[in-house]
Amino acid sequence: MSTISEYFHAARIRGIDEGIGSPGVVQSMHATPSDGTLELTTGPAGPVGPAGDACRAFRWEGDIADPAALASLATRLGPAQAGKAWRVLSTDTLMFWNGTGFDSFVEAFGARGQAGDPCTVVLGVVETGAPGSPLLANISGTAPNLTLNLTVPRGIKGQQGEPGGPGPLRNAPDYADGSHVDGAVPTWDVAVEKWVPTPYPGLRGPWSVIEAESWDGSAGFVNSVASISSASYSVATLNIPAQDTDWRPLVAGGVFTRPLNTSFDHRVDTEVRLGSATGQIVALGTGVTAGAGAYSRVQSFFGTAVTPDSAVGVVAAGEPAQLHVVLRRNLGTANYHYARGSAQLVCWAQPVAVPAPEAPQSLALTEL
Repeated sequence: MSTISEYFHAARIRGIDEGIGSPGVVQSMHATPSDGTLELTTGPAGPVGPAGDACRAFRWEGDIADPAALASLATRLGPAQAGKAWRVLSTDTLMFWNGTGFDSFVEAFGARGQAGDPCTVVLGVVETGAPGSPLLANISGTAPNLTLNLTVPRGIKGQQGEPGGPGPLRNAPDYADGSHVDGAVPTWDVAVEKWVPTPYPGLRGPWSVIEAESWDGSAGFVNSVASISSASYSVATLNIPAQDTDWRPLVAGGVFTRPLNTSFDHRVDTEVRLGSATGQIVALGTGVTAGAGAYSRVQSFFGTAVTPDSAVGVVAAGEPAQLHVVLRRNLGTANYHYARGSAQLVCWAQPVAVPAPEAPQSLALTEL
């Protein structure tokens, strides 16, 4: 049987928060042979009491599985072990031994901390360190304005890659890059001693007029004519568009003619003249003196010796040209016939260029 002293020693006094000054709240005392509980209403806050004893030193003991394991351990704890603390893994709660019992801190692990002051970090100097050295980071400045400086180690040299394709021609050190017209090619410039973009130097065209049809829709050869009495007679005009370089015409074709006189003292030639029916001859087809009809085949003819830099037969860049097909009686006086059937004239434009002295013999073209 318990003594009165033991009974009151085991009694618990608990305050209940029913609101200070709330009406109808009474105190109660519950007592049993093994327990006693006295409930007291919460009163107003009292004055600050004297400073208490210093907190016991915190002694971290590590993790423990669950409350049962902790209760088993408590039987071996006393005042000498005050300050020891464990984390109960099953509840993630910090349990602190105060010398006579445990104080619990349920938000000691994983709880949200206080919001810190905002801070701005900008990237400062980034330097390259030696290969294999550690990455170094340094923060300078005063919060909230901070600067992050880095020293990043240089990577080791990689393996040799596969050979690349040819680079663009414009990046070559001996190429004087400039404006490029469509189809330009590099040619050697003696003055600057570099390759320069030049309009394509090869043949352009062809342009043609065949019987009654012309390449640009203009009139073709004139209708067949019998018994022409004039010494010259124009039968066709071929229009050539302007080119981006000086050029000469290269001509081919032919016209059928027949003299009325059957003797061998008459001949009708076919002339191709530049600019007009009386212009410079650039192609010629010689007739026959057999007194019979013949197809006069036309080929380039300038009437004089020419060189690459000669002005004979040259059409200036940017200028359109006309080639006139003229029948001319160069022998005899008899009339002659002309037939449109199978008549044709074809022209190519041959750019005029002076060969460059001491130019390299070859050039690998890649990209313009």
